[in-house]
Amino acid sequence: MNKPFHIILTALCLAFTFTAYAQKGNQTAIIIGTELNLPVNMNKYPQVGVDVHYWGGYGINAKVEKPISTSLHFTAGLGVVVFQTNPNDLFRSVNPDSSTGFYYTDDYHTLYAYLPLTAGLKYYVSKYFYVSGEVGSAFEISSRTSTSFIYSGGGGAVVPIGPHHGLDFNLRFERGYKNVDYDHVLESVGVNVAYKYRF
Repeated sequence: MNKPFHIILTALCLAFTFTAYAQKGNQTAIIIGTELNLPVNMNKYPQVGVDVHYWGGYGINAKVEKPISTSLHFTAGLGVVVFQTNPNDLFRSVNPDSSTGFYYTDDYHTLYAYLPLTAGLKYYVSKYFYVSGEVGSAFEISSRTSTSFIYSGGGGAVVPIGPHHGLDFNLRFERGYKNVDYDHVLESVGVNVAYKYRF
């Protein structure tokens, strides 16, 4: 069983060989990005105990980053995230007319859509690199999802493009998404690439 607050902080190490502007500082930023979520656990279909593989997730998000100090920044974000089960899996259901008691169906191939609202902290450990953590709620959008408490932790780096623009690369561990079909919450590694504008 996973511990409730098990968060893996991952440092994303990228090498930069050019001189550019610092990303830590006292400027507010708007960050708009896309994400790819790679599940790291399997869920079970509760009635018959069949292993179910998630194919993956994807989404878009927007965040505001506000400095508390030069290195410590507050973040608030809103996005849309969609997960889906593996389209190659078949799921067993009880069939009283079958000699085996089961028949195969793909009725549970579905999309699970959420609206995550999060807040957190981002700490710049150096000029370009940071670690971050967030907590929040993922509100249900599709009929088979459930509003969930979510949390994440990870790290990233910003590649500056001039004094106001940059690309933000982030890798994080995330946990908490729930749906009505499976017993366990979803854990995933999220890869996020975003445009960052500082003003």
